[in-house]
Amino acid sequence: MAVTIPKYKYWLSHLTEQVLETATSPYNDYLQVSLVSGRLQLVAEDAIYSFGDYYLNFRKTFDRFVFDALPEDASVLVLGLGLGSIPELLERHHGLKYEYVAVEIDPVIIELASDYSLPALQSPIEVVQADAFAFLQLDDRTYDLICVDVFQDADIPDHILTHEFLHLLQARLAKGGALIYNRLADTAEHREEARVYYDEVFRITFPDAGVVDTGGNYMLINEDEFIK
Repeated sequence: MAVTIPKYKYWLSHLTEQVLETATSPYNDYLQVSLVSGRLQLVAEDAIYSFGDYYLNFRKTFDRFVFDALPEDASVLVLGLGLGSIPELLERHHGLKYEYVAVEIDPVIIELASDYSLPALQSPIEVVQADAFAFLQLDDRTYDLICVDVFQDADIPDHILTHEFLHLLQARLAKGGALIYNRLADTAEHREEARVYYDEVFRITFPDAGVVDTGGNYMLINEDEFIK
């Protein structure tokens, strides 16, 4: 059931953060849903999982993305749901009418998204509770756009970094499809880790890849022709 947020909380959120709910889950020791400047935000202990149209890593990437290369009714696979910032950005900020499959391992995050944000979206969204790697092994559909936003707090699980995972992503891309893979690059250490991964792992599977540097994340793209 969708949660009704009083209007005054939206007004107050432009002055100070309004905490709406905190929770724990088998995958996250701490989760918090807040209103910040009128936007829903989901944070874990050390990471922002979702922030409406201000989820800047994907917002900046989408602002440079060549959507004309995709079908008008593109199918989108979102690995790592959060509160649904990716479909929100595509629907509201870019006016795109896509269909979504969103895969999220954490049932509490799915519940929070279902309560706070997903009911406000017009786009059809199929939500699946599953590990991203296991889902790709079992699901035989292909997608025009795949967005990988899988984090355990501020870390990407090891199995999401493997060649095998990238090969599964490649197999699930429709012909001419695009892949956007989010890597944290907020510190010198994280930037170096992301650079090494891009050069030594990602480009083995996707030799024509490109990167969007958002100022805190490296967004790895399977084909640099998708970036303008």
